[in-house]
Amino acid sequence: MIVGIGLDVVELARMDRLLAGPGSRKFVDRVLTSRESEGWGSLQPRRALEYISGRFAAKEAVVKAIGCGIGTLVGFKDIEVLPDKWGKPVCSLSVASIERLGWAEESYRIHIAITHERSLAAATAIIEK
Repeated sequence: MIVGIGLDVVELARMDRLLAGPGSRKFVDRVLTSRESEGWGSLQPRRALEYISGRFAAKEAVVKAIGCGIGTLVGFKDIEVLPDKWGKPVCSLSVASIERLGWAEESYRIHIAITHERSLAAATAIIEK
């Protein structure tokens, strides 16, 4: 049964300005988990912009599907989006956030899709119980 749907869109130009500013490393460290950051650090500039924009949009879409905002019960680092062996984005929540939400760890499944276009990145999240 679907219990939540979330969608988020990010302007790549806005994200590019954030990454070009003096607080860019702090922003990246706030948004990406250490494993996500490993994947981001080795990318060419355009692909790195798409990567972090897509992860940002995915995390926003997930909290919208949950029904809370970022930081309320779930923070950026509580949500991890990594590729499976075929490159499909797979989302997982930290144990701490699952406990804060009062979820049984295996009772919910999060499906996400991320897309990029010349000027935008977008993500959809569907939570299934």
